[in-house]
Amino acid sequence: MTEATTACTQPTVAIIGYGTAGVNALIGLRNAGFTGRVQVFSNIDTLPYSPILTSYYAGGEKTYEECFPWTAAELDDLHPEVVRATVTNLDVDARTVTTAEGAVYPYTKCVIATGARPMCYGFPADCGYSPLVLRTMADAQRMKDAFENPACKNVLVSGASMVALKSLEAALNCGKQVTLVGMNPHVLDFNALPETAERFEAGLRAKGVTLKLGCTIKTVEVVEAPEGRLKVGFADGSTGYFDEISVSHGMRCNLDFVPEGALELDRALVVDDFMRTSNPHVYAAGDVAQALELVSGNKRIVGIWKTAAVQGYCAGTAIAAELAGAQPSPAAAYEGAIPTNTIAVNGTLFISAGTMDVTENRTVDVRETDDMTVVYVFETAADGTRRLAGFNLTCDTDEEGSVAYDTGAMLTMRIESAFAR
Repeated sequence: MTEATTACTQPTVAIIGYGTAGVNALIGLRNAGFTGRVQVFSNIDTLPYSPILTSYYAGGEKTYEECFPWTAAELDDLHPEVVRATVTNLDVDARTVTTAEGAVYPYTKCVIATGARPMCYGFPADCGYSPLVLRTMADAQRMKDAFENPACKNVLVSGASMVALKSLEAALNCGKQVTLVGMNPHVLDFNALPETAERFEAGLRAKGVTLKLGCTIKTVEVVEAPEGRLKVGFADGSTGYFDEISVSHGMRCNLDFVPEGALELDRALVVDDFMRTSNPHVYAAGDVAQALELVSGNKRIVGIWKTAAVQGYCAGTAIAAELAGAQPSPAAAYEGAIPTNTIAVNGTLFISAGTMDVTENRTVDVRETDDMTVVYVFETAADGTRRLAGFNLTCDTDEEGSVAYDTGAMLTMRIESAFAR
């Protein structure tokens, strides 16, 4: 472990979190010419990995090594001082980071890039069973071990988000019988309108998935019955037996180390165009940052890999400029993002971009072919002009370079162009 020092004898940048946002903050610093000290705080003992790939590892589609985008040599070339410790306090007035061991590290500038963790809201507490979740490599290893166990035959997935569906796919890939329960009437929470969600649901049913939509788990009892070791009671009064339960009930920002009131906080840390928080010496990037979302014009969390990378790089570039005595270049400002999603589950493809909020000034246009449904969301401005504000599509096949992917790319570019700053 890097030893804490009692004072900043040279400009020191602290990066809390070593995922894509943290790594790209480091890259941004170095590419912008900062050669000084960078201390990266990481509470994992592996190289930075991609949470996007964890489900592919759990389901046997990727090896463990393939989940790590950067090699040790590539990261070493950036000359970070990696502190393997959990951060327990950030003192923005004293400009110090404190770890669980009690060590105190001073900083000149700080980047918070600690990401988010899965939550199990609503899952029966103290039922004697700890549900599977999916975010970290440790989560993925536990899920992989559970699904590869021959005694596991029936899996319940609770939740209907992207993460839930990738957990479902991992179970299918391991040959399990899968049931999905979700409180909303359709899968793809908040990302799909009914027409595309229904087509995606048809694809799941064709793979043998049982859907219990508009329903929730009420009780879980460990019973070790022949039908399964977990007896689940549902809100509709029915019961079922399962061997494992995977829960995807939302994410929560990892900000427990930030004292209440220290930084402006909404759903995440509110940042400006250079990823500065309300404290000029503290920046945030990735899932902990609430930055400009272009379609709404508001500051929101856009929790995707590319956005985290761009935000981290922007923060690093801005910090390098400030430590060199200059103002960050307007050309290096964060340009904002639009929400985008692509997911395929055993051959059924879904792509979306922009907004799915249908308001008074937005209309929906549904277009279908034999194998694809596309929903367009058009927005009419006060001056009468009309532009594409969002779309989602579901295709019955998942083939790279297909019409579906070309359509998704074209429509995404239209939205990006229409809402660019």
